[in-house]
Amino acid sequence: MMLSHKKVRRMSALRWKTIPMLGALLVIGGCGSNDDAGAPKPPSSSPPVAANRPPAEGPPAPEAPPATNPANSGSEWTVSTASSDAKVAEVGGLVFPKPASWKWSKPRMRFRTLQYDVPSKPGSGGSAEIVFSLFRGTDGGPTDMNIERWAGQFRGADGSPVEATIGTKEIGGLTVTLVETAGSYQSMGAAAPRTGQAQIGAIIEAPGRRVFVRLVGPEGTVVATREAFNAMLDGVMPAG
Repeated sequence: MMLSHKKVRRMSALRWKTIPMLGALLVIGGCGSNDDAGAPKPPSSSPPVAANRPPAEGPPAPEAPPATNPANSGSEWTVSTASSDAKVAEVGGLVFPKPASWKWSKPRMRFRTLQYDVPSKPGSGGSAEIVFSLFRGTDGGPTDMNIERWAGQFRGADGSPVEATIGTKEIGGLTVTLVETAGSYQSMGAAAPRTGQAQIGAIIEAPGRRVFVRLVGPEGTVVATREAFNAMLDGVMPAG
């Protein structure tokens, strides 16, 4: 297991706990690989994140009240594209540093705002993906329940729940909740679980919105990418 002995660097106000994930968890909003969606379709009254932008991944909660701060309204938020700077990912008014080797990919499923393919390392078992999803206000459901749902999609070889490492840290005034786990992974709607998988997920709480980020793929690739993933979180800053 790649989880219990690793800690994210440069954390403050760090709290870790290891919990057994129960069999049946509530399906709520959040992003996920290979679509751990299975989420109910958002109501037609829910405002888009931005024109021509893919919706974020996860079911909506009641619509948030209109933002009163123009800086948080989303009117100026941009999302990285294939022609954007390959060394940063921009979404939800936040800019994340990233390796240029993570290649932009058109979001393949609903409720995804931005997506990258992460190349495999020698002997790692294949490529992984990083998915960003943007939610306004309380849309997407409670943070802790999303984290638990992500963890609950992993099982041991015998089908039993696996332990997940869950924690929080503060980065530049933003609260970040994290989860790591590994095992057999079955996303919502998948015909069968895939063995030897792992994930690192994060939910970043910014004024008026949250950005969900999830790295999922073969365990070897996720382990090899952990340092770059953590550096991406530690380097997040407001756009502009």
